[in-house]
Amino acid sequence: MRFKLIIPLIFIALIVANSAVAQNKTVFEKNADSLIKIGQPEKIIPYLEKELKKTPKNESLLRLLGFYHLQNNNLVEGEKFYRTALSINPKCARCYLNIGRIQATKNEGNEALVSINKAISIDAKDALLFSTRAKIKAQFGDQFGALADHNRAIQLAPNNAEYYTERGAYNANNSYHSLALTDFNKAISLSPEAYDAYYYRGGVYNSQNKTEDALNDINKAILLNNKQAYFYDGRAAIYANLGQFDKALSDYSQSIKLNPKTYPAYINRAKVYYELENLDASCRDYSIAKQILINQKINDAELLKTIDESVADFCDEAKPSYYYQRGIAHYNLKQYDKALLQYAKGLQKFPKNATMFSFKGNAYLALTDYKSAAENYKASLENKENLLSEIKSNPRFTAATTAEINGYYNSSLASIYLGLSDCYANGEHFEIALETINTAIALAPDINSFGKETYFNRRGNIYLATEKYNLALSDFNKSIQLKNEYAPAYVNRAVARVSLTENIKKTTYHINTEIANQPAAINWVVNNKSAIKKSESSLLSALADCNKAIELDKNFAFAYYVRGSIKQILSQQDFCIDILTAKKMGFEIDETMLKNCNQ
Repeated sequence: MRFKLIIPLIFIALIVANSAVAQNKTVFEKNADSLIKIGQPEKIIPYLEKELKKTPKNESLLRLLGFYHLQNNNLVEGEKFYRTALSINPKCARCYLNIGRIQATKNEGNEALVSINKAISIDAKDALLFSTRAKIKAQFGDQFGALADHNRAIQLAPNNAEYYTERGAYNANNSYHSLALTDFNKAISLSPEAYDAYYYRGGVYNSQNKTEDALNDINKAILLNNKQAYFYDGRAAIYANLGQFDKALSDYSQSIKLNPKTYPAYINRAKVYYELENLDASCRDYSIAKQILINQKINDAELLKTIDESVADFCDEAKPSYYYQRGIAHYNLKQYDKALLQYAKGLQKFPKNATMFSFKGNAYLALTDYKSAAENYKASLENKENLLSEIKSNPRFTAATTAEINGYYNSSLASIYLGLSDCYANGEHFEIALETINTAIALAPDINSFGKETYFNRRGNIYLATEKYNLALSDFNKSIQLKNEYAPAYVNRAVARVSLTENIKKTTYHINTEIANQPAAINWVVNNKSAIKKSESSLLSALADCNKAIELDKNFAFAYYVRGSIKQILSQQDFCIDILTAKKMGFEIDETMLKNCNQ
């Protein structure tokens, strides 16, 4: 699953590149450029405001102030100065242009097009106006109109790399990747330092899963211009999708440093912090992003809803989820004691919260404290009505049907019964463990995303422990049927196949949840080696299952252990390679087996 990101609009960024196209620079612009060159951009607006007091009706100063406020993502002030400039010069096409950009950023599509059309009516030969109108049309769904305007911009300025880049971005957004690459390549041929073209070409490569090419292009864009915040956003998105969250975090932080008043980087960094289990930092970023949206009067109800749902889920101390989400974060980091502390805090405030009890049970189970785990799972089930109430009150389920809510409720109960079954099985109370896992399977939904294959695999392990090998084999087959690439079921099916083979006796077997979904140890004794030939077909099938498990997961120690054991039964000389590989991976090997391998 790819990392879902909030992609920033590019209108404001393009104002910077286009503010003075084909115009002679005023003394104010030259002085502003000088402040940038000496690393003091924060002094530009105070300088311009001081000059404006001397000549309050200076159109150039008003437009320049509007421009630099927009560069700082201060939409309200930017629009104010451009409208003041219009009051002095009603024929200021660029004023209408930038007001239109601001309106588009605020999701005011009709108003934005009115402003841009006014600009074009004033100056119909300005390619930038058509290029900007194209992006606004595309933003609000008029794709054909957008393409016509991109073509018109190129017709008016055929040697301008920027307009090929803009049309390329349009083609890329509409999945016309070949056309997009043609436009980006043309832009780069016209201007080898066209950093935007490299950036957007990198985006096309990324959509084609050419990750290395994508990173090379975005790195090139950053090399050419390391002051563009959205370049770091784009590279961070790639890193996030690769699971390289530390790199993504660094790039989003750099983006925010360059442009601290834009909301997408904060939202995306909040998502990365969440992946890194840093919920407090994630909450801070969501809060900042929401405040920016409100301050800039950006009317994006869906985005605000997304933020509010996240805040309600793990940022509100008045809700149980604040505590158990932090407990889950510690659990995922294998900080089980810290997780238990969070659950204890939550239960002090919400003493009958079923979700809190169930997650607390998970932490105890990870610590192999089966008695405490079972007590918490039972407490969760005793308060299951609270679980249903919590689901119904969750804002994420506002639009859910009764069937969907009940489905989620049942899947939550199934997970609790699964954990409770593990507790019983590890205590070798197999009869009640079987009853409990049957309840879990009955409640578990038949959807691919749930992971029901795990449930059949667990029940299969119970059948193995109670020497009901045919029932175990049936469950492992069902597990594989549900998920063909589920490695544990293959190796466990191999164990069942061998255990069903004549003249092979199982001497030890026990379940341990420290090694998820598989037995912790199993040994076989061959009663009659001369009779093995009759069972060779079953043993080779078991060997094939182990091969498949290792193909799916090359770090699966138990699969190597079982394969090595089967090879030993078959008198294959390389069995010790697998046994020692399992040992190297941390799997505990019995002394007899190690002696057979001269260890």
